[in-house]
Parts: sequence; structure tokens; C-alpha cells
Amino acid sequence: MSETTTARTPAGEHGDGDGGQDTSGEDRRSPVLTAGLLGLGVLLGGATYAALLGADLSPGARVTAALGVLMAVWWMTEAIPLAATALLPLVVVPALTQQTIDDSAAPYADPIVFLFLGGFLIAIAMQKWDLHRRIALLTLRRVGTAPRRIVLGMMIATAFLSMWVSNTATTLMMLPIALSVLTLVIDNSAAEEDGDAGSRIKDGEAVREVVSDPDVRVFGVALVLSVAWAASIGGLGTLLGSPPNAIVAGYLASELDKPVGFAQWMLLGVPLVVVFLLLAWLLITRVLYRFGLDSLPGGAELIDRQLTELGPMSRGEKSVLAVFAGAAFFWIVPGLLSNVDSLAEAAPVLGQVDDTVVAIAAGVALFLIPGDSEGRRLLAWSDAERGLPWGVLLLFGGGLSLAAAVAATGLDEWFGQQVQGLEALPVVLILAAVVVIVLLLTEMTSNTATAATFVPVLGGVAVGIGVDPTTLLIPAALAATCAFMLPVGTPPNAIVFGSGAVTIREMARGGAVLNVVGVLLITLATVTIGPFALGLVI
Repeated sequence: MSETTTARTPAGEHGDGDGGQDTSGEDRRSPVLTAGLLGLGVLLGGATYAALLGADLSPGARVTAALGVLMAVWWMTEAIPLAATALLPLVVVPALTQQTIDDSAAPYADPIVFLFLGGFLIAIAMQKWDLHRRIALLTLRRVGTAPRRIVLGMMIATAFLSMWVSNTATTLMMLPIALSVLTLVIDNSAAEEDGDAGSRIKDGEAVREVVSDPDVRVFGVALVLSVAWAASIGGLGTLLGSPPNAIVAGYLASELDKPVGFAQWMLLGVPLVVVFLLLAWLLITRVLYRFGLDSLPGGAELIDRQLTELGPMSRGEKSVLAVFAGAAFFWIVPGLLSNVDSLAEAAPVLGQVDDTVVAIAAGVALFLIPGDSEGRRLLAWSDAERGLPWGVLLLFGGGLSLAAAVAATGLDEWFGQQVQGLEALPVVLILAAVVVIVLLLTEMTSNTATAATFVPVLGGVAVGIGVDPTTLLIPAALAATCAFMLPVGTPPNAIVFGSGAVTIREMARGGAVLNVVGVLLITLATVTIGPFALGLVI
């Protein structure tokens, strides 16, 4: 669920949002810079309104276009907190267009918002009872302790968790495990001249300033980058994996009456994650960051020791696992079975299982089920108050509210008319161009803001050139999650960069390759799996 260090981590978001404000809640920019960024948004918004005065648009459509530009600038520069910018449609649209406050406020309670709310509650419970950590350690023990297998195990565990838990929270949990493994490698390196290197890393000293063995140094780069990149890749797999997924699904359901089910998304997303993860592992360990380590003495003992520290599976862990498994079952299985005509006719209820209802039911169950013999529930409301990324939920609502205004004022149709000349191009070429543009944008801006800004525009463009909007919007959502090059691109990148184990140059060099792989895989998956999984028209 997706999102430099702390300066870009959204307040409260540990559940894929991405991009955002300082977690301390303080704006550390100078007042002059903040005022300049605010003014830039207002200036460009006003210029947009003036430029459209001669266009065949209603005043409301011109206001909506200006608002979209202003919000895009404020989102991308983070002039004010992302969630605060997301509230602007509640003020501007009812005041300056024919839309009512009810029209503008309704998208903030869209079912997709509550789907994420339920998913966030499950994620908080998993973290509270350390279930996510046990899953990661058991995965590592299963794949083995050879260095390349460790990288694979870290990637599998990270990607799986990131399908259900924020990529930010997943990275924060997995990175200490990765650094513990790296510390063990350093301590066991015969070429290591500083016997105190491991403790120095734990004290926060940069790995590159401590490690003298080049193979260990490169292994460290591969290990920590595998965590960051697997967290982003895993977010492609489910509707909960990344906010852009939810924004696009909400837009398709509310504006185009084309709902995308949890199982439908997974039919496209999971194969993409599996192939992407395998290719990324091969590239990381065999091409981009080749190292000569063949064994890791003491690796199994390290994993066993951490599992021993966790102790036997607690009642709380088992209960959270049961709730999570139940939710996953009802998200996935009924949707798949309903695609079988004979089963759908015999049991029509299969097609009536709503993903949002399942998510909220699971969330409520966590407040009801005792987690231990003392009667503590799996979740207390204080856990939700601390852990729920309220700002991300508002961000979803703001993006959907802006999209609703774009559709209601006819602005999307106008966009489509301006690009009708593109209909002569092959759909695959247009699709690939959209993926490239969105991916490059999300390297520099919040993936959530990118999706919220461009989804309504792409919807209008698709209609204008005679392409099924789903065919452009789904790959655009996937591309918005694939930022691998820069620390500012996504919180996982920022978190591992802050570990001192990798430089920007090392991250950018490998990230550029993964970006290219991402463009190719997303385009290929959309063309080959999309028609079967989501009924895309290519």
C-alpha cells in the first residue's frame, strides 16, 4: 500500500502513499520559498484560466482547469501539505461553478477510500502484533542464506508485504533486517580491517565509510536497494498496494461506471509483480551489482535468533493472520469464481461480494476480537488514531473530487477533442508513451499527486481518441508506482538512501535500468494479460 529522507515522507502515511511532508508536521522551507511556490500555483492557475477564455468552454470548466493546474503545482512542489491541497475542491468548485457542495464532497466518501481504510487497519494490526516481521523472517529462512538467495528472500518478503501494507512501512520494517544481515557479512569478512564495523553501522555510520571489502560493499548496495525496489514492485499487485491503483479504480467506477474488482486487478498485477521481481533480482545480483560472495557463515543462526526473539506465534498474531486470510479470501476467490458462467448462474451471490464491504468488515473485526488472555483487542482506537494515514485518505478524496468536477463541467470532453489527431497512432504506441511520461513524472513528484492530477486528463484524452479509458488509465496507475532512480522518487528509495549503504549515483544507475524494464513489462502485461484480466480493448 506506497511513499527524502523524512522530508518527503507524508505525515501519518505508513499505510503506499507516497510523497508528502515532513513527518514532524513542520514546513522547514523558508517563508519566501513557500510564498513563491504558493504564488507560482496561483499564477499558473490564473494564466490557464486566461488562456482558455477563447475556448468553447463553460466558465465552470475554465475554473476547474485553473484549479487543476494550481493543485498540480502545489502537489508537485509540496507548497503546503498534500492533504491540505486536496481540500481545495470543497472550496473552489461549489463557490465558482454550478456544482454543489454535495457534488464536491461525495467523492471523499467514495467506496475506494473505505477500501483503503479497511486495508490500513489490517496493516496496522499486522505491525502491532509483529506478524509482518515473522512473515519476512520465515521467508528468508525458507529461501536459504547464500547471499544471492538472501537478496531474493528479502525481495519476496518485501514485495508480498507491500501488496497489503504501505511500501513505506514495509521498507522501515525490512531495512533493519537487511542491515543486520549486512552487519553479519561485515563481521565475518576476512578482509575486514575494522573489527568494530558492524557496531559502527548500527550506530548510524555510513556503510561506504566502514566497509573495505569491495564484494561486501557491493553486496550491501544490492541488499538495501532490493528492499526499496521490491517494496515499489509489490505495490503493483493489488488495489491496496499503492494509492494510484485506488485513485484510478475510483475514477473508473464513479465517472465511467467501470468498476475494477480486487481479483480482477490481481489477475493483471500479480503476474506483473512475479515477473518484475524475478527480473529485478537477476539484474541486481548478476548484472548491476555483481559481487563475489558465495556463502554467508552464520546467516541461518542470525535468522533463527531473530525468530527466537519473537517467540512462538502469539494468540494476537494468529488472530490477525486469520482476519487477513479471511479478507484476502473474500477479495480474491468470489471474484474469480464469478467469472465462471456456470458457477455465476448457480450462485449469483459470488458476484455480489463487495471489496469495500469485506475490507471494512475485517477492520471492524479487529476491534472486536481479543488479542490476548488479558482481553486486549487486536486493535484499539488509539492504534487507529496513531497509525491511520488520514492525510492519504483525504488525498484520495481530493483527487476524485477534482476528477468529478472535470467530468461534470465537460472539461474532459474538451481535452479529448484537442487530441483527436492521435487516434491514427497504434494504441500500443500511445499506451507506451503514457507509461513513459507518467513514470518520468513520478520520479520527481508524489505518485499519488501524479495520479490524482493526470487521471481525469487521461480519461478525457482516451475518449477523444476513441480508446477505452481503462486501457490507458490502468497502465498509468502502474507506472506511477515505478520510481526507482532517485531518493525523492518514493519513500523506500529515500529510506534506504538514508542508511548510508548506497549513493545517489548507484541508485540512479540501477534505477534507470529498472525504469526501462518497468515500461516494457507494464506495456507488455497490459497488452497480453489486460484483455483477459480486465477486458481491456487493445
